[in-house]
Amino acid sequence: MKFTTFFKLKNNDKGATAIEFAFAAPVLLLLLFGMFEFSRVLFTQGILNYSAEQGTRFAMVNFDHDNLDPDYIDTIKSDIEDVSRNNFILVSDENISNFDVDVITNADNTSTVNITIDYTYKMSLPLIPHSDFTLTGSSKSFLVQ
Repeated sequence: MKFTTFFKLKNNDKGATAIEFAFAAPVLLLLLFGMFEFSRVLFTQGILNYSAEQGTRFAMVNFDHDNLDPDYIDTIKSDIEDVSRNNFILVSDENISNFDVDVITNADNTSTVNITIDYTYKMSLPLIPHSDFTLTGSSKSFLVQ
C-alpha cells in the first residue's frame, strides 16, 4: 500500500512550478535590487559631479582677478560652496563628509579653482551589511576673464 501512494506522488506534477519559482526567485530578486542600488550609486555620483561643476562655473563667471584679498577669497569660497550645495538634487546634504573649495593663485597670476565633494553613500537595501562607502565628485578649472 505504501508503494502505490509513492508511485502516485512520483508521477504527480502539482507544485513543481512553485518549487522551481522558490529556487529562481531569490536570484532574480537579488539581481533586480542590485540593479536598483547600482543605479542609485550612478545617480548620486552624477549629482556630485554636476554640483561641483556648477560651483566651478560660478567661480569662473564671478571671480574678480584684481582682488586677491584673503577676505574676498573666503567670501567667494563660501559663495561657491552655497551654489554647489543648491544643486544637490535628491541627495542628502547630511552625508557630505568633506567639501573642499581651493582657489589657487599661481606665480604667473593665473588662478584655478578645485572643488572636491566627498559623500558617504549608504545603501538603502541591506544586500551587504555595513557597506557604506565614499563617493567623490570633483571639478577643476582655470579662472580667466
